[in-house]
Amino acid sequence: MAVEDLEAKWLAFTEEHSYVEKEVYDELQETAHLFDMDDGIHAKWSPDGLLGMLLVFDPEEAEHLLAAFYAGMDGVDEAQEAFAVWVGSLMGMLRQCMQPLEP
Repeated sequence: MAVEDLEAKWLAFTEEHSYVEKEVYDELQETAHLFDMDDGIHAKWSPDGLLGMLLVFDPEEAEHLLAAFYAGMDGVDEAQEAFAVWVGSLMGMLRQCMQPLEP
């Protein structure tokens, strides 16, 4: 099949099914403020320009993170380092979210 034939068929398909693009776009706009722990999306921008980030912890992870934070506040170097590593990964996630906005 020639490239021109494929392009003509694609154009006909997109014209006939253009409503799908609008439905998907509308759904994304309507749910931009929602997070689903199972969909793998942990950060996204809302239509009004706010960044939302979803942090998911099991109880043990949350307990260890809090323990590292408080031990670090008490001056335990290893705990400060462990907490800094976690914060560093969070900043990496934030940096990834900001990249599309940078010129």
